[in-house]
Amino acid sequence: MQTAPFAAVPLPAKILLLALAYAGAGHLALMLAIPPGFASAIFPPVGIALAAVLIWGYPMLAGVFLGSTLLNLSIGFISLEQLSLKGLLIAMGIALGTSLQSLIGSWLIRQFVGFPSSLTDERSIFLLLFIGGPLACLISASGGAGVLYLSQVITAAQLPFSWWTWWVGDSIGVLIATPLMFILFAQPRALWRSRAGSVGLPLLISCSIMVLIFIRASEAEQHNLRLRFHEQTKMMTTTLKFRFELYGKAAQSIERLFSASDQVSREDFARFVANLPSTYPGITAVSWDPLISADQRAGYEAQMVAEGFAGFRISEYNDAGELVSAAQREVYAPVTFVEPFAANAKALGFDVLSKRHRRQALKKARDSARAVMTAPITLIQDNEAPQPGVLLLYPVYRSDLPLSVGERKRELRGYAVAVIRIADLIENALKAYPADSFQLQLLDITDATPQPLYGQSSAALPPYAAGLLWQESFQVAGRMLQLSISPTEAFLQRNHGLQPWAVLAGGLLLCSLLGGYLLTVTGRADQIRHQVTQRTLELSAILENAAEGILIFDEQGLIERTNPASSRLFGYASTALLGREIGSLIPALHRRAEDTLEDMLGKPLEVTATNATAQQLELEVNLSRYELPGRQRYICMARDISARKQVERLKSEFISTVSHELRTPLTSIKGSLGLLSAGAVGELPEKVRELVCIAQSNSERLVNLVNDILDIEKLEFGQTRIQLSRTDLRPLLHEALAHNQGYADSFDVHLSLDDRALPEQVPVEIDSQRLQQVLSNLISNAVKFSEPRNQVQISAEIIERAVRIQVQDHGPGIAEEFRERIFHKFAQADGSDSRRKGGTGLGLSICKNLVERMNGQIGYSSVLGEGSTFYFTLPLTET
Repeated sequence: MQTAPFAAVPLPAKILLLALAYAGAGHLALMLAIPPGFASAIFPPVGIALAAVLIWGYPMLAGVFLGSTLLNLSIGFISLEQLSLKGLLIAMGIALGTSLQSLIGSWLIRQFVGFPSSLTDERSIFLLLFIGGPLACLISASGGAGVLYLSQVITAAQLPFSWWTWWVGDSIGVLIATPLMFILFAQPRALWRSRAGSVGLPLLISCSIMVLIFIRASEAEQHNLRLRFHEQTKMMTTTLKFRFELYGKAAQSIERLFSASDQVSREDFARFVANLPSTYPGITAVSWDPLISADQRAGYEAQMVAEGFAGFRISEYNDAGELVSAAQREVYAPVTFVEPFAANAKALGFDVLSKRHRRQALKKARDSARAVMTAPITLIQDNEAPQPGVLLLYPVYRSDLPLSVGERKRELRGYAVAVIRIADLIENALKAYPADSFQLQLLDITDATPQPLYGQSSAALPPYAAGLLWQESFQVAGRMLQLSISPTEAFLQRNHGLQPWAVLAGGLLLCSLLGGYLLTVTGRADQIRHQVTQRTLELSAILENAAEGILIFDEQGLIERTNPASSRLFGYASTALLGREIGSLIPALHRRAEDTLEDMLGKPLEVTATNATAQQLELEVNLSRYELPGRQRYICMARDISARKQVERLKSEFISTVSHELRTPLTSIKGSLGLLSAGAVGELPEKVRELVCIAQSNSERLVNLVNDILDIEKLEFGQTRIQLSRTDLRPLLHEALAHNQGYADSFDVHLSLDDRALPEQVPVEIDSQRLQQVLSNLISNAVKFSEPRNQVQISAEIIERAVRIQVQDHGPGIAEEFRERIFHKFAQADGSDSRRKGGTGLGLSICKNLVERMNGQIGYSSVLGEGSTFYFTLPLTET
């Protein structure tokens, strides 16, 4: 059954909408990815996909596959900036794993949970979330991480972490997004719609709070990373500045050498600068370049040849890059002294004024009387492997520092030059820093077009790392340099922490547990609500269809609810009974005190009532009470017993009539038989005497039966008067012993009385005659069921505020199946035994009635084969 909002949407449109929802939710989730990768602590699209397949069926798997492919292709665009066949295959491989997860997860849920499901019990909620989340997400995590590894997007070392973060993100995504999808679209709509406020809203709020906490934690992490990297870059920049300054001072020392002496030999120069290249890595050569005029050229060249440099000439490079004799110019600045010589012999005689960049720097140094660095040049020494280098030029004058530019031109003697290979300088200066932690670029930005001195432009940084780029411009010997330092991927991998990810994953896991708990609570509430509705319907049905009248009234006795049987019983319409005082119907319940009503609770009462036609009704009522917040209500169940009472009256009249009609002839028969047996008409033959004795014995039993029937009927109908008076119990016990000793002797049974546990006076409120009747019945029963020469023991003791009298025999005991009805009328253990022992089966019932009317209680204990003990208790009166 489809949900109303999507019932009319065609299947292809549903698939397309699911694909778009998957891709859109995926992009939002990746905004929470932990740099430098795409490990998101929550990935809701898989939860959306699982819910869609459960709600709308397996055709939605096409939308899952399409949406996952689009999402992963878009990630490829971001990272590769182009679409390739490899990227498409990777995206489709990941999408296949996600689709397989949705298929298997939904199938397992349908098998073990069932769907559509209201999810109202803990078992179904746990199974659905476990199967759809942690269990099924093993498929997508394994498939996705495996595709990336096989495609060499991640390494074997990165595989475990990628799999773990993938599984955690997908699992939490299912635990959170699936219940939200059910709230929006699942059946039954009434239940799921009711969970929008109790489950959906708290889940969204808690997730939003955790996302905000994650953003703050991520910002703090990025801030700390930026601080660490910038502290490193500041130290690197300071080191480079200091190194340039130090190398400038090294070159300046050469200028000081020539300024201090008019004649510096080649040997003196070599000894002076011998340690400079090794002390200052990056200085590949130091040279003395004197200023030679055109007139001095020939003599200068001849002098150099004379010093042992055969074929020496002032040289320059032609357009073909060949070293040729320098063209005629007014002045030259040939390299005359150069150290270390072996590595730099090729530069000997080269006219530094022949190159434009060098010429500009030389003129600037001459006119400013300061050190000047050239623009980036290719060193003559590095023709085979050219590297950017610079010349650090110091002008040397013949006299003290001239003041004017013209004087400086006239007094210029030559240049002290330090040849610096920038790569060597930078790499040596920064060797203390991990080479794989940064990318460095040094540009000469003095001219309009920046010229690279070292490194290449940094690769495009991901957005989260853009703030880590460090740039600083500084001046070195008249040139403006720009230093750019950016982090490498290795640095980002080493320094990114999992704390924000752990915060988000842990927080969202708690949110998902909260969602499961709220589902359980709302499900339990729905079950209770359903049960309450069901029970209410059942109770209403019972109330409406009960054969007995039921009236519910409040503490004031006003009727609040009735059932149809009450209307039939009292002859009023149901509406007419509502609000009526219960006492107007049943006078016995007329606004009694609360403690009086309490005494009536739970006890069947026979009362009279009045119906709508003023006729008297005989009812049996049961009164109960139930509590409501701040109030209480009473339930009266009334049954019409008029017919039963009429039958009982007829029975009583019949029994009374029969008993009285039987007693007179029986008395006459018994007397006549007694006279015959006593020989009033002479001695009877032996056989006749036996027959007369049998008739006399049976007539006595019949008289006893009639008397017992009359007694029990009188007791039940309240016709026997019990006159209670305060009496000492001890004499009554001795009297009972004496009265029943003769009967016991006829059975050869001995009676004994043990009253040693009693005090001297035992005051009780009793009817003495009826007490003797109870004791006689119990003693006669004990005697009848005792073997000859056995003993029946009568004893008494005080227990709390009552006296307990017991009669113990050593007979056969009472069978288990007979014990429940031993005090019922006409109850006897078995027919054969009763005929052998005699009795009517009414004695114990009479005893129970009499004892209870004297405010006592009666009971017994028995062990089969060992005997029985019958006892009763009577309350003691105050002395």
